[in-house]
Amino acid sequence: MLCYREAMGMFEEWLELRQLSSETVRGYGIDVRQFYEWRSRKWNAPINVCALESRHFEGYVSYLLSERACQPRSVNRKLNGLSAFFECLILKDWMSHNPIEKVTRLKVMEDERTYLTGDEVDRLLRHVEHPVVYYFLRTMAFTGMRVSECAHLTLEHLDLENQTLLVYQGKGGKSRRIPLNDEITEDLSYYLASVRPIVSTSYVFAFRRTGQVSSQSINSHLKRAKERAGIEKEVTSHMLRHSFASYLITKGVHVAVIQKLLGHANLRTTSTYLHVDQKDLIEAIQQVDYEKVER
Repeated sequence: MLCYREAMGMFEEWLELRQLSSETVRGYGIDVRQFYEWRSRKWNAPINVCALESRHFEGYVSYLLSERACQPRSVNRKLNGLSAFFECLILKDWMSHNPIEKVTRLKVMEDERTYLTGDEVDRLLRHVEHPVVYYFLRTMAFTGMRVSECAHLTLEHLDLENQTLLVYQGKGGKSRRIPLNDEITEDLSYYLASVRPIVSTSYVFAFRRTGQVSSQSINSHLKRAKERAGIEKEVTSHMLRHSFASYLITKGVHVAVIQKLLGHANLRTTSTYLHVDQKDLIEAIQQVDYEKVER
């Protein structure tokens, strides 16, 4: 018998050895722990991992949809986290099969991403009161970084002389280098010289009390700034990443270039930023001009 709690510890060690980003490790850990808590309430006894079957996870999916009101995309992500858990146990010869494999993933509607216009981004940033948060969000808006990537950016990986920064082991453990334009380079130079508090950590963006910033605190400041700016859309830090991509699309930047900047593994993910309205469709049709042949 392999106790679920013991298996969770093995999984956490395995994730650390794979050198995944801290956000990925944290997310997988939450997925595995939440299933354990749900199953423990139903069984009221230690869980033998080897006794788990596909039907148990199908019941979990029903619970997530009906009682937790999770969206299909979130449910699929949780299943993927649990699947990684069982793949780890298979590699360690604790299990011979992955019970998640036969669980059907939910259909997800491919909606366009919500984004802010350039004017809305300007208004939003003008109403951010905390100076560290202000420069943090400007950096996100000018680079398209994920909030976790920006929060973990270190002084070592910021090269203002050559106007680049390194996203070290971002999502999926992949690193990428992002060029900086003159405006954000000047902003960051000023921030480091005059705004950044003296802290013991090497994070570029840090609060004096904690030595770092969190996505929760960033989103809290964003919510207040959004209300002061009179923006009706639901605004999160990740929306700045959407807005960065959408802005480049309107400027005619090729989607493959945007894919590299965002660190997307799949071009299909980047294509969700290709916002098309009725005006675009009409203009496209007007360009169709085949030679007419009289009949």
